[in-house]
This record gives sequence, structure tokens and C-alpha cells, in this order.
Amino acid sequence: MEGNTEKALIISTENKIEAVHFEMEECATCTTGCAKIKNSFEVLNPFELEIKKGFVVVVSTNKKFKVLQGIFSLLIPFLCAVAGYISGPSICAFFGKPISNDARALFVLLFLALSSAVIFAITRKNPMPGKPEIVEVI
Repeated sequence: MEGNTEKALIISTENKIEAVHFEMEECATCTTGCAKIKNSFEVLNPFELEIKKGFVVVVSTNKKFKVLQGIFSLLIPFLCAVAGYISGPSICAFFGKPISNDARALFVLLFLALSSAVIFAITRKNPMPGKPEIVEVI
């Protein structure tokens, strides 16, 4: 698989495979856990490698999915902010108010915040495709 690779420590194999970023050799033998466990992420095992809790693996992410995530998280809010700038005068005219620079800036920020909130809610409920995949067991 093309893309970025890094080491991860498997912390759970129940229902779904969960891992944390592997930084030190001591992490492989740790039994107490640390704050990193709160930042775990789900990984896929497409090659059906035999893994167990505590294994250190190499995970990889696909560049195509990273580009797709970048488009959704950056380009769409930017385009919505531009739409807020363009549609601000029409919205003010609908309410019979003249457009000012302050109102235009407010519409830009409003459209940016709303689009970012919607994307955040959608990606938390339905995560984007392209979860990291296990490519090797160390």
C-alpha cells in the first residue's frame, strides 16, 4: 500500500482492532497504560495477519484517502466562506438592510463555522474511508 507508514501498538482486538502510536520500546511491555490510550485509533487488518493485544505493527494510510480528507476538511469550508461573502448582500437585501463590511465579514465567518460544524458532525458519525491498515507485524 502506498502512503505513510508508522509503528503502532495494538491495545485491543475485541470487536475492532484498536492501536496507539508506538514511540518507545517500553510501550510494548507496558501494563499500566498511559494517556496515549485515550487517543487510540481503529486499524484494519486486510491481510488477516495474526495479531494480539500488545503486538507492535506497521500501519499505513493511503494517500488518496488523505487527499479526500483534506478536500472535505479544508476546501469545502473555504468555498462556503466564499459563498458567505458573495451571498451576504442578497441576504441583507432580503431583510431590507444595507450591506456593510462588518456584515460581510460576519457572513463569511458564519458560513465558515456552519460548514465546519456540519463536516465535523458528519465525519464523527460516519468516519471517512481510508482507515490505517496493518501491513506488517514486528
